[in-house]
Amino acid sequence: MKSAGAGLTLAVPAVRAGALLETRWDFIIVGAGTAGLPAAIHASRRGASVLMLEAADTLGGTLNMAQGQISAGGTRLQEDQGIVDSPDRHFEDIMEITFGEADPGIVRRTVDLAPETLNWLLDKGLVPLPGHPVTGASPGRAGYSVPRYFWAEEAGRAILKVVLEELDREMPEGNIAIRANTRVTGLLASDAGAVEGVRAQGNNRKWTFRGRHVLLTSGGYAMNPDMFELLTGHPAYAAGSWPHSLGDGLDLAVSVGGWLRGRRLHRAGTGSILTAAEFPAKVYARFATVPQQRLPWEIWVDDSGKRFIREDEPLVRPRARAVLSLPRLRYVIVFDENIFNSAPPGLPQFSREEFLAHCGNHPMFARAGSLEELAAAAEVDAAGLAQTVRGYNEAVASGADPMGRKHLPAPIAQPPFYAVTHLGSSATSSAGVAVNDAHQVLRGNQEPVPGLYAAGEILGAGATLGSAFAPGMLLTPALSVGRWLGMTLPV
Repeated sequence: MKSAGAGLTLAVPAVRAGALLETRWDFIIVGAGTAGLPAAIHASRRGASVLMLEAADTLGGTLNMAQGQISAGGTRLQEDQGIVDSPDRHFEDIMEITFGEADPGIVRRTVDLAPETLNWLLDKGLVPLPGHPVTGASPGRAGYSVPRYFWAEEAGRAILKVVLEELDREMPEGNIAIRANTRVTGLLASDAGAVEGVRAQGNNRKWTFRGRHVLLTSGGYAMNPDMFELLTGHPAYAAGSWPHSLGDGLDLAVSVGGWLRGRRLHRAGTGSILTAAEFPAKVYARFATVPQQRLPWEIWVDDSGKRFIREDEPLVRPRARAVLSLPRLRYVIVFDENIFNSAPPGLPQFSREEFLAHCGNHPMFARAGSLEELAAAAEVDAAGLAQTVRGYNEAVASGADPMGRKHLPAPIAQPPFYAVTHLGSSATSSAGVAVNDAHQVLRGNQEPVPGLYAAGEILGAGATLGSAFAPGMLLTPALSVGRWLGMTLPV
């Protein structure tokens, strides 16, 4: 078996199919990714029998494509550079950065476990980029109060390489069995409601496996557009996540009474130029929307043709929340020929000729001789756009914008006129399974489901990010809690 991410061949011993069925496993781990792999490794080191079931044909899940960004307070990396930090300070920073929206119990568990987890990765060969750790601050968005955030040159694949090497060392002990191309389709529950195993299928066969602890570590739902829209209230648009992030684990949890939380914590950023206006689109480009990097000359309008925020708003959060309030998470960036010729380019990767070639040939670019024609091409209300442009031009002339915009360099008056469409999208899953402090899946009455645990993005990105962005708080919780469950659940 190979992982495309690390290129390692795992020494997976041949296991008779009947033996898998006859065994009552200490751990059945659903999803061999960021949380599942550390859980399996550390459970095996305690002598536990572990069955990992993975829907893909490779191991690692999102680590194969993630940026690999992690953070902790009190790592060896910090100590070597004289950086004084602690889990308490990390916790306080996260809750401040996420405006108190992150789940304090999950965050507290993560920050307490993270230093040991990241030191484990460092000790086993993870090499951070030069100059790391960093605070993670960016224009308009706060970072940590001290440098504690880092990643490696090969991003998530660098972490995966380390983890797979550790798994490879553990395999000869004979405690771990792995079945790839195997999708878990149901949970086995006793009359009392305890989870006792799973139903699975793969290679045109159906299986039943029984175990003491079932760990749901199968990731989010970002590649399931129906579930995405159901749980967020917004279109999925972009297919930018791991192909097997289909929400299977969420369905499994709900099937035994589990409940989901975090719907209101969806974040779509300030949008991108996509290849199409429906799933599975890809991110094609991004018009410059960060005023600290390029002050805006254009206006941004919604489907009604009206502006919805001052375009030079310096903070990321108000810009992102304004986009989130829009129908279809859609807005159009409008400018004229004078701005096209005079302003710093909003898409510097394209020459003038390349930009013009996109107009009329790419669904997100439009050019027209009048505002009315532009509105039709960009699918915004013509009367609303004309009124908005008149009002904006009056603000430029007077130097005072009712929406508070400060940078008013030129009116929008000289044809032809241009429009670039941005759509808000996300590669993460904000909503997820509710758990208690022991990471047991909770029913709607707040009682835990015996035998069923969850870790990783199945909990919802909102659990550790809120509707904002806390550096390193997607991979770090998955790695740390998965490892902890493998180390501590009874065997």
